[in-house]
Amino acid sequence: MSDNGGPGGLVVSVSPGSPADVAGIESGDRIISLDGSELHDVIDYQFHLEPGVQAVIVERDGRRHELDLDNYEGGDPGICFDDVRFDRVRTCANRCVFCFIDQVPDGLRRPLYLKDDDFRLSFLRGNFITLGNLDGDDIDRIIAQRLSPLHVSVHATDPELRGQMMGCSTVHAARGLANLKRLGDAGIETHAQIVLCPEMNDSLALERTVKELASDYPGVKSVGNVPLAVDSHSSLRPVNVEDSLAVTDAIAAWQELFRRERGSGFAYAADEFFLRAGRPIPPAAYYDDFEHYENGIGIARSFMDEGEGLIRGLLTGHDGRTGHPAIYSRIFLLSGTLAAGIMEESCARLSSVLDLDVRVLPVKNLLFGPYVTVTGLLGGREILAAARNAGLGQADLLLLPSATLNGSGEPRFLDDLTLQELHETLDCEIIVTPR
Repeated sequence: MSDNGGPGGLVVSVSPGSPADVAGIESGDRIISLDGSELHDVIDYQFHLEPGVQAVIVERDGRRHELDLDNYEGGDPGICFDDVRFDRVRTCANRCVFCFIDQVPDGLRRPLYLKDDDFRLSFLRGNFITLGNLDGDDIDRIIAQRLSPLHVSVHATDPELRGQMMGCSTVHAARGLANLKRLGDAGIETHAQIVLCPEMNDSLALERTVKELASDYPGVKSVGNVPLAVDSHSSLRPVNVEDSLAVTDAIAAWQELFRRERGSGFAYAADEFFLRAGRPIPPAAYYDDFEHYENGIGIARSFMDEGEGLIRGLLTGHDGRTGHPAIYSRIFLLSGTLAAGIMEESCARLSSVLDLDVRVLPVKNLLFGPYVTVTGLLGGREILAAARNAGLGQADLLLLPSATLNGSGEPRFLDDLTLQELHETLDCEIIVTPR
């Protein structure tokens, strides 16, 4: 990962015979600029890259050289950088009362401890930011380069309440809201997030926030409402059944209004609210384009509509050790405790269709405590212990959702256990299922 404080992206590889290779760009070079425009991230690189010949300043062995890059076809010139950022990540200076990162125990993957508040990662990866640390140059750049959509944590449109929740001044909280409006006025779209904290930004405060985002912030295209995640040591009260019933009722009513006025539901409730309330997961139409899927909104519906089919295809098309899924005496689908009921229904259908013994492997979250129940926040050692307790052996298959692993070349769970280490420790076969 780049730790350079100034401009320039570190090249890790160059495709043989590519325009970059012909120009003399090498692995280990740091590309400083294109035609005089300094590069601070891959967004700058892509924005300033043009067809034809461009002057490239590279830094090699402490010295700078000018090369001519003839990207005659206007496509990818064949450069692979070590990171999407060429300078330091912008971190979050807020002290949100519900901050999940502050609850992360020691010994997990290093990136989990980084509190980023970087608009570039919001655009590139969907990370949620607060917009409070943007200056005029940042705003101008976002608008000029059309970095849209962005993903913004709002929590409340009342600046005082937002400041209380984010652990910052009212002035700082208001600055982020003003930037949100300014970007929207310039045509930059945003997907907003509200982390619901009982007795803080729920009830009337939630209604005000959702409706003001719809009426006063033209760039906001959707609002995802998610429950706070608390560990067993938190002073905050976790979301309960009554909270979940109230949120799902309120959002259902607001959706009716928004669909008439805007043509979309605009506001959406996380799966966890429906599961805690004991209510059916809404149909796919409720989620429109599933803009908040990565935030736990619509995953259950997607699995119910498509996941079972994907698993059927995976099992019937998987070579296994002898070429047929019938070699497995049991097939286990990993699940957090909250979604286990839905998964059991799916397993019953899969067992019937495939004539196989398909079961749920529910895993309790020991890393973060009993109030964190989603599958994506399980650690590898918890999965290992659950598999051992269930007696998974050589004749069994364990299906792991890809959400439990990072996306690196060496997949790791939250607690830094690698997928390879899990393979080596368990006797059963393991397959990672796609999203």
